[in-house]
Amino acid sequence: MFRIGEFSKIAQTAISQLRYYDQIGLFQPAYTDESTGYRYYSTKQLPELNRILSLKELGVSLEQIKKMVLEEVSAQEIRGMLMLRKAQVEQTVQQEINRLKIIEARLKEVEQPENLIGDGIILKSTSAQPFYSTRKVMPSLFDTIYLVTELRERVPAMLGQELLGHLTIIIHGDAFSIENADIEVGFPLEKMVETPLLLPGGDEVSARMLQQEGKVISAMRVGSFENGYEKYAQIGRWIENSDFHISGPAREVFIQPPSQDDPDGCVCEIQFPVTRSTSLV
Repeated sequence: MFRIGEFSKIAQTAISQLRYYDQIGLFQPAYTDESTGYRYYSTKQLPELNRILSLKELGVSLEQIKKMVLEEVSAQEIRGMLMLRKAQVEQTVQQEINRLKIIEARLKEVEQPENLIGDGIILKSTSAQPFYSTRKVMPSLFDTIYLVTELRERVPAMLGQELLGHLTIIIHGDAFSIENADIEVGFPLEKMVETPLLLPGGDEVSARMLQQEGKVISAMRVGSFENGYEKYAQIGRWIENSDFHISGPAREVFIQPPSQDDPDGCVCEIQFPVTRSTSLV
């Protein structure tokens, strides 16, 4: 057996932590020498200590851990809880990475505020066409990505790729929002279809006619989504210096959708429906 200092090295746990766990009756030494008061621990206790430390990492209180230890929660149950926590942490990390990319894109805008107006901006005509889509309020960007992935898998399998145009996201709402955004995701159709698609979560994908004939201002964005800030700004400058005004929700048409293997390979056309103003403000 090992004295507490030696065991703390083997268990990679602070002495103060071991002493406190002993004090509250959560994890006690295998043997205590009554004459010296020295605590002795065994490697046979490591699985029990690892259970306690794992539950602590999950955010479980020490009082709750004591009850769970007494109830002999299995290693398999703890593993399941750890895997769930791992997924939550990974999602948080990815959200922070995306936040960092957004900050970098904003910094680029600050450092280069005078991008040429009209650089890569196109004014073009559009016509009404069927749009096979579903619309809902998305709590987060990850929920939007999940919905996009689901539609990319299920809609072509049901209707056939030859009937579909490029995946399109319509961003509804009166203002920009990453959280709780009003999003419509779908595919332009070569012809109207009457058959709806019911997704596993209960959302329905169905066809409607998208916009009558009109004009859109567009710009191409290459790379991940944070590269779009500059393009949106260029479109805004173009509109501000023209006799047009925005007449509908923005769209993002994915000529080359993003993939997990190559997120920077995405090619997206950003569009704003516009009409000619009768007077300038």
